[in-house]
Amino acid sequence: MRRSRRTAPQLLGLDSLVDIVSNNLGILIILAVFTSLLALMNPGQALRPVRPAPVLEPPPAKILIPWSHPTTKSTVFAALTHGRVVLFDLRAFYRELGRKPSGSRPEPMTIEEQDFTVRFFPVTTQIFCLEFRPRAGAGENLAALQHAGSRWRQFRARYAKEKFVYFFWVAGDSFELFRYVRRDLWREQVEVGWKPLAPNGALELCNGFEGSTGFQPQ
Repeated sequence: MRRSRRTAPQLLGLDSLVDIVSNNLGILIILAVFTSLLALMNPGQALRPVRPAPVLEPPPAKILIPWSHPTTKSTVFAALTHGRVVLFDLRAFYRELGRKPSGSRPEPMTIEEQDFTVRFFPVTTQIFCLEFRPRAGAGENLAALQHAGSRWRQFRARYAKEKFVYFFWVAGDSFELFRYVRRDLWREQVEVGWKPLAPNGALELCNGFEGSTGFQPQ
């Protein structure tokens, strides 16, 4: 009877597996030793963390916010509407007001000017108001007021920055024009104040109510 020889191939397969594992283990040991040698040769680079590249952000923009402040200077008024500057020159009004007898009770008074009408009326015995009504098409647009002989230039020469501040009513359709005018005045260190003008809003100022604080320069 013959003996079985099937165990020999199994022994050969086990020996091959041991060889493969031994070879792989040896390779891993060599790699570990090589990595350790590199770390010892340059420890700073091996331990240095990887930092992301810095994100460059633009510097924050500075916004100039003008605040209202009291002043001892007199105020000249103007309106910016329909893309035009209407200047309220009150010299004729003050001359007419000066002709009134002193001590008499003030009465309503209307003065007609080239570009506007000004109406003076008492509210109480202590409070008086002025109402301005620009005429249609009055004033100068941006192209006109930039000329050397424009009424705007003449007006500014008449009311010097040392004695006067400028106050504007500004309609929504003329805000860019106001920014140009204000920048032009600020360049010469002229004080400027303004208020938004609602559609069909009244151009009115009084010596009482908000008269002392509502028309201050900014």
